[in-house]
Amino acid sequence: MSKTDDAKQRRNRIVGWLINLAGIFVFGLILWQGGIETWQQIVQADWRYVLAALGATLVWNMVAAYRWALIARHIAGDSICPYRYFFTYQMLGMLVGQIVPITVGMLGARPVALSLSQGVPLRQSALSVFLDKLFDLTLALLLVVPVALYLVGWLDLSVAAALIGGIVVIGAALIGWQYEQGLQMFGQLASRLAKPLARVPLIGPRLVRRLPQQLDRLSQKAYLPNRPAIQAFMLTLVMYTLLSIRLFFIAQALRLDIPWHLMAMGVSVTQMAVVFAITPGSLGFLEGGWWAVLSLAGLTMEQFYTFAIGRRAFVLVFNLNGTLLSFAWIRESPARLFRAVLDASRS
Repeated sequence: MSKTDDAKQRRNRIVGWLINLAGIFVFGLILWQGGIETWQQIVQADWRYVLAALGATLVWNMVAAYRWALIARHIAGDSICPYRYFFTYQMLGMLVGQIVPITVGMLGARPVALSLSQGVPLRQSALSVFLDKLFDLTLALLLVVPVALYLVGWLDLSVAAALIGGIVVIGAALIGWQYEQGLQMFGQLASRLAKPLARVPLIGPRLVRRLPQQLDRLSQKAYLPNRPAIQAFMLTLVMYTLLSIRLFFIAQALRLDIPWHLMAMGVSVTQMAVVFAITPGSLGFLEGGWWAVLSLAGLTMEQFYTFAIGRRAFVLVFNLNGTLLSFAWIRESPARLFRAVLDASRS
C-alpha cells in the first residue's frame, strides 16, 4: 500500500469518526434540550397507544419478512427456508441496526444470518436483501417530491394527496408491466454510476462497497418477474402505511397533536435520510429528517424533542421484544447467531 493510499484511509477514518461523533452529539443535544420533562412524558405515556404501536411494529416486520421471503424464493428457490426464519432475521437486522448504521444492519445482518444458518450462498442472500430494500427506496423516491412541495407550502393537502395517489398508481402500473426490463436497464445505468461513486471519500466505500457487483448481475438478469414485483410493491405500500400508523400511535401515546397525514409524509423523507446515514442507528440523520418535516409543518421544538426521543426509546424496546419473540418462534438461542451477524456486518 502506497503512502498516498495510507494517508487517504487515515483521513477517511478521521472523517468517519468526526461524523459519528457529530451524530452522537446531535442526539445528545436533543436529549439535553428535551430534559427530564420529556422522559416523564415517556414514562407517563398512554400505554394503550404504546401497545398499539408495538402491535403495528410486529405486523410491519411480518409484512417486511413476507416481502423478503417472496423475493428470496425467486432467487434461491422455493425450499430456501420456512417463513418464520425470515421473520427472525428481519427482526435481527432491525435490532442490529440500532447499534450499527441501519443500512449496515439491514443490508449486512439479514443476508449474513440467512447464509450462516440456512446454507444459502451469501451472494444470493445479499441480492435478495438488495432487491427487497430497493422497493423501499423506489417508493420513497416516488413520494418525496410531492411531499416536499406540500411541506414547503406550494401544494395544499388535497392536491398533494391526489398527486401522491396518481404517482403510486402510475408506478404500480409500470412495475407490473415492465419491471424486468426496467430493472435490467437500471442495473446497467446504476452500475456505471456506482463505480465512480465508490471512490467518493468515506460515504462511497460504505454505501457501494459491493454495489457494483450486484448491479452488474441485475444488468444481466432481472431475477424477479413482473407479477411478484407488483406484489412486492403493493406490500411496500402496506409497510409504509403501517409505519405511519406506528408513528401516529407513538405520537398519541406521548400526547402530541401531530396529524396522521404528516406522519405518513414524513416516512418517505426519513427513508431518504436513512439511505445516507453512516452513524450508529442513523443517529443525527434520522432526527434531521424528522426535524425538517415537523419544523416545516409548524410544530414546536418541544414537540420535536419529545417525538424524537420517544420514538427512539419505544422503537428500541419494540425491536428488542420482537427479536426475542422471533427466536422463541424458531426455538433457537440468539446469542451465537447474533454475535456472528454483528461481527460480519461490521466487517
